[in-house]
Amino acid sequence: MTRAWRLVLPAVLGGLLAGVWIGARCERAAARRMRREGPRPERMIKMLRRQMNLRNDQVEAVRKILESKRPEFQAIRRDSEARMTALRVEIDEAISPLLDEAQKKRKYVLRERWNKRMKESRPR
Repeated sequence: MTRAWRLVLPAVLGGLLAGVWIGARCERAAARRMRREGPRPERMIKMLRRQMNLRNDQVEAVRKILESKRPEFQAIRRDSEARMTALRVEIDEAISPLLDEAQKKRKYVLRERWNKRMKESRPR
């Protein structure tokens, strides 16, 4: 391995791990907020009701609109999650050949730890 790669590789891996860590923290925070405040449409309705002084009939109309658009939101989310997963796999496949065996084992341990955290932070 050249001297340049010895400098670049730790920086790239460090950035990748920092991104994973930040993503996990954000996911956990979102899960806590979801448990505390309820489903997103209800939070949005609550906010609109408070800030715009919506009447009950308006609240129900907004609720119907949000519910009718829910499948579109979910489709967009699934598509973006699939694209992000594909990008992570592509990055992983590009970085893995650069690692020695000890680094590959460490990466595996870190990945398993991250996967466990993701499972634990998902709303039930």
